Amino acid sequence: MIKLQQLAHALALGRLGTFRRAAQAQHLSQPAFSRSIRSLEDSLGVALFERQGPITRPTAFGEALLRRAQIVLEEVGELQREIRLLQGLEAGCFSVAMGAYAADLSARQALGVLAKQYPHLRCGLRLRSWRDVADLVASREVDVGIAEISTAEDDKRLDVESVGQHDVVLYCRRGHPLLQRESISDSDLDAFPLASIRIPPRGAAVLPGMWSLDPESGDLIPHIEVDDVATAQVVVRESDAIGFATPLQFATWLGSGDLAVLPYRRPWLRLDYGFITLRGRMRAPAAERFMAIVREIEAEIAGRNQDLLRRLFSDPNGEMAGTFALDDG
Repeated sequence: MIKLQQLAHALALGRLGTFRRAAQAQHLSQPAFSRSIRSLEDSLGVALFERQGPITRPTAFGEALLRRAQIVLEEVGELQREIRLLQGLEAGCFSVAMGAYAADLSARQALGVLAKQYPHLRCGLRLRSWRDVADLVASREVDVGIAEISTAEDDKRLDVESVGQHDVVLYCRRGHPLLQRESISDSDLDAFPLASIRIPPRGAAVLPGMWSLDPESGDLIPHIEVDDVATAQVVVRESDAIGFATPLQFATWLGSGDLAVLPYRRPWLRLDYGFITLRGRMRAPAAERFMAIVREIEAEIAGRNQDLLRRLFSDPNGEMAGTFALDDG
């Protein structure tokens, strides 16, 4: 009878090419590892690996086994995962990958609420770029991702659900030269560095400021590239760089006067992030609960962000409404 452990050993040998390296990777002595491979070959009645020369290569039988072994072990891993999921929220585990804007606005808070409601649930959080979030979901390293969805929508392996569509504004430091102007054009903004996370291709044709284009991915690379929104705000406060965010994300600094909104409003200045999950994969109860909490938070912050925008702009053409006073915390 073939054992799962033997399949794992065969995959290690096929990947690493020598009995010594494969045995070390599997934390076995070389004689014990060799016995495992020989036992597998005896069970199947064929030679799986050629043992001539310094590198061990799979035979035609070995190649067939390695293809199937990978699938078998992945399916066994999924079965074990589903069994753990069925144990419920109290005894399970949950992992999530978040993009910068989603984390800042709702996702981190949602994870905190989840942890409070289910204190015995094991949780893991990874803050990554929006491209990495999709990759982590596709490789089954996390249960769910929440990030920019424009580049994930065409990936047939993934399901996406838009959850955060929020208007954003351009902002700068107090006393910035652009604040002396009643209106601002794209060419005015192009004279100043953009401080931001990397931006998906959908923003490359429209976003002003100093930036460059990644020729391979089409991503917009800001002149000052950062990993999170809070860092961008500090950079902007201390320089002539400009940034973009929802007013909700820097309302405290707006109230203190450290940062100011630029008189520039465009309909395409809008976030669009959402859930990214692996198509056909059973969702953990914790993932479902997390997603429900995010939806609740998003519904609340959408209204607050729109209220701040109305107070900042007197009309949809971008005319400033006057002094901003923070009175809603």
